[in-house]
Amino acid sequence: MLAAGDGGRLGMHTVRTPKPLVALNGRAIVDYTLESLAEAGIEDVVVVTGYREEQVRNGLRGASSRGTRLSFVTNSRFQDGASLSLRAARAACGDEPFLLVMSDHLLSAALLRRLLRAGRARGEGQSFVAADGGARDQAYIDEATKLAIDGEGRVTAIGKQLGTWTSLDTGAFYVAPEAWEAVDSVAEDCELSVIFGELARRRMLRAADVSGAFWYDVDTADDLAAAAELLMAASVG
Repeated sequence: MLAAGDGGRLGMHTVRTPKPLVALNGRAIVDYTLESLAEAGIEDVVVVTGYREEQVRNGLRGASSRGTRLSFVTNSRFQDGASLSLRAARAACGDEPFLLVMSDHLLSAALLRRLLRAGRARGEGQSFVAADGGARDQAYIDEATKLAIDGEGRVTAIGKQLGTWTSLDTGAFYVAPEAWEAVDSVAEDCELSVIFGELARRRMLRAADVSGAFWYDVDTADDLAAAAELLMAASVG
């Protein structure tokens, strides 16, 4: 789980509080996805920290009570591209497939289970991105990372500015160990979309359809308010 960024787009919310610990309906943002990981059967979670590192670690140490074991690695260059957080976790990930998730993306257990099923069923060194083809409002779409997907389920392009696209990138990935070859082939300091774009170019990235499963990316104060309303509606419903 990547939790190193400074969350600057949340403004005053992150001046004294790291983004993963910002309150959302009385709970830390990261708490929701940690709970979902446990419900999906994930027992070990490696958290990459950077901004206000000790605060994040102290805030998360109680999460083991959910049935997950947490360990931590440091990205000292957290102000640079997210690729550096992924690279920081390399030794901890070893040679096994792993889930890559973001601490500021609310992800349901249902979404994670679908992603895991897709990755475990395919094999062959393929990585997967959880892809949502459902409807979203235009403002959300404008900010989201898009995926172009061919008829065989392979991702052919990934990025925010795609002219033609099929689904939205939910920020959750099933990463095969062969993906480290793509990490090594691109610039050390880059965004994750560059790495996964390279995987797509190599025909090593597929889409796991998670349409209908709950997720939400919290980047701004408006996102925080919208997520609060969605979670409240879900709990009432």
